[in-house]
Amino acid sequence: MSTWPDLKNNPRLKQIFETRSEIVRLTREFFWSRGFKEAETPIALRLPSQEPYLNFFPVTVTHPRGDEHKFYLRTSPEYALKKLLAAGYSKLFEIGKCFRNNEDFGGTHNPEFTMIEWYRAPGSTQDFMDDMESLFKYVGDKLETKIVRLKDCKVDISEQWDRMSMKGAWKKFSGIDLDNNLTIEQLNNTAREKEYSVDQTYTYEDTFFKIFLNEIEPHLGLERPVFIYDYPAPMASLSRLCVHDPRYAERVECYIGGLELANGFGELLDAPEQKRRLEADKALRAKLGKETWEIDEDFIAGLPAIAERSEATAGVALGLDRMVLLFTGAKDINEVIFGSAKDQLPAE
Repeated sequence: MSTWPDLKNNPRLKQIFETRSEIVRLTREFFWSRGFKEAETPIALRLPSQEPYLNFFPVTVTHPRGDEHKFYLRTSPEYALKKLLAAGYSKLFEIGKCFRNNEDFGGTHNPEFTMIEWYRAPGSTQDFMDDMESLFKYVGDKLETKIVRLKDCKVDISEQWDRMSMKGAWKKFSGIDLDNNLTIEQLNNTAREKEYSVDQTYTYEDTFFKIFLNEIEPHLGLERPVFIYDYPAPMASLSRLCVHDPRYAERVECYIGGLELANGFGELLDAPEQKRRLEADKALRAKLGKETWEIDEDFIAGLPAIAERSEATAGVALGLDRMVLLFTGAKDINEVIFGSAKDQLPAE
């Protein structure tokens, strides 16, 4: 018996897939109407990104003469889209497949998923927060729905969305002053006071998320969608530091119903600093026992061209499958991805 979804005899599932198709169409329509160019960039990369906590799918590319080359399936189109920005484009978006190994087969995760990623050069984090709010309202209007659902949580997307600093979120939901917890030593001490188990092997991000995922994230976006902005500098990733307070970085995430939907940056365009961070990430991958590869020098080399044209550049990645999950009220990610990893496994 096939493990693939039976759309013919399951009208509810068929409606979910038809709604998904409409959401993809409307998303393209939204970006096209606002002057964004649609890109289609490589999925298999010789030099992928350096995220320490992500696991990549390796693939072997074989030349007809027999030469074999190791590539990796992308976790996002970020590097390729920034190379296009360096080539002179100012507003880009891509809807495409991305891959992350060692992900759950269900709930809100799948090893293969669809990402919507877009960039503005020039642009700010405020711009892409406006973009995302407008995108959801545009899709909601076309689908004639103001309410999105995640299990028992119903959220009105038609109202003005909330925006809260990470510092404000920690103070409100956990009572912690983040200003006094910006080093690993300070944060580990706070975690121990709250009776979390941490040790000397923990990075700042490890301890941060141990508290955040338990005490803060479940409260985010329960009444209205919320953007959480200005992450501690140790979690800057590819974002630049805040001008108003360099202890924090221009990183933003969006939450609806306690679910993270998007992650975006005020982009770091300082090539030497970006290379330094990627080298640190590579070193951390090695320390964690993960496979490593060389840094993409073409990506680094393109950053000055973007900076020369645009002092501020911003980009954001939005999980389309999670967006569909909210608009359809599906029970989990497997219901919105046709032929998900779980669907293809033999029945237990």
